[in-house]
Amino acid sequence: MDNHNKYSVRCQCGAVEVQLNNNPVVHAFCHCSDCRDLLNIPFHAVTAWNKNDAVIVKGEEELSIYKHPSLEMTRCFCKHCGETVFNTNVMDWRVISQLLISKCNNNEIPENLRSDKHFFYEQRVVDRQDELPKFSRGTDGPLYEDQH
Repeated sequence: MDNHNKYSVRCQCGAVEVQLNNNPVVHAFCHCSDCRDLLNIPFHAVTAWNKNDAVIVKGEEELSIYKHPSLEMTRCFCKHCGETVFNTNVMDWRVISQLLISKCNNNEIPENLRSDKHFFYEQRVVDRQDELPKFSRGTDGPLYEDQH
């Protein structure tokens, strides 16, 4: 990865690679029940990209896609090593884990990709003690602290 707002991530075996251009639409901690249901995690440190800014440059045919049976979400993972490369959501964003970004960047998350907020905090199952703003729902709604 470099410092020119162009990054790449790949699965563990290297069969699939995605190039990330420009900046993500969102870089945050997501606490929504949909992410928990799709990924079996308590919250998700995410970067969300427009489809044309997260381009599969290697191994598109090596991806398997799991479509959630009741949500407009998918999990896209490598057929060979099983690593999730990205998810898609109802807005058709490609959601890439900050953990994968870190793994592909010498265990570092570039400053402009680090979480700068929490959203869907009212749905959380784990409290987070940090100074980041915590939005009750999406990032354009009220802050959780203002409602409680």
